[in-house]
Amino acid sequence: MAIRSDLRHSLAGAGAQERWPYFGKAQKRLLVSGVVMWIGAILPWVLLLGHPLRATPLAVSWTLWAGLMTLAGASVRWRNIATLSAVLGGGGAVYLAVWQATALFKTCLSSQCLPGPGLVLLFAAGVFALVQALVLFRGRSTS
Repeated sequence: MAIRSDLRHSLAGAGAQERWPYFGKAQKRLLVSGVVMWIGAILPWVLLLGHPLRATPLAVSWTLWAGLMTLAGASVRWRNIATLSAVLGGGGAVYLAVWQATALFKTCLSSQCLPGPGLVLLFAAGVFALVQALVLFRGRSTS
């Protein structure tokens, strides 16, 4: 009869550790990336004539979703699901940041309209999550 640790080890895969982070530093970095996405959601996204403008509620909800997907990748013990969550969360964050910056620069291309700190944090956290997804993908075993 199999004991719990044997069953847990077989379900997690051969490369997973017993304690979190299961796949090393990449999952710790995904945790940081997800939290930074949430911080970027509440900070101003646009600086217009020196006045901060926040994101719309729908954009904030999509940003929180991207952060939640990234946090899910930081907490699971299956490498493929962690990688997929990191790709979805990071890709969603990068898409939102690029979409908003493109809309901003189409409207007003001057030093009076600048991306805010929330947009910059969102983009940086998304790129960081995508890099960690690549690290998780390359670290998978072939067996």
